[in-house]
Amino acid sequence: MVKRREPPVVPVEKKIEAFAAQADNSVAVAPSQDKDAKRDYKAIRVPFNEYEFAQLEALCEKTQRSKLNMIRYALAFYAEHGLNELS
Repeated sequence: MVKRREPPVVPVEKKIEAFAAQADNSVAVAPSQDKDAKRDYKAIRVPFNEYEFAQLEALCEKTQRSKLNMIRYALAFYAEHGLNELS
C-alpha cells in the first residue's frame, strides 16, 4: 500500500506570529555616511544664469575656495545651521 506524505499543518496565525517575532528581534543598523568619502556616488549639472554665476565667483574670490568647494560648503552649512530659517 502507498503511504501518502502530507505536509504538517501549521495554522496561519502561528506563521504570522513567527514572522512578526523575527521583525521585532532584528536590529536595523543605519548606514554611516563618511563626509570625506570618495566623490564618485552621484554627479549633477547645475545651470546658472549670469547673475548667479557672478555671485558664485565673487564668493569664491572672497573665501579662496573653488566653485565646487563653495557649493559643497554652502550645502554643509545649510544642512547644519539653516534648518531654523526654513520653517
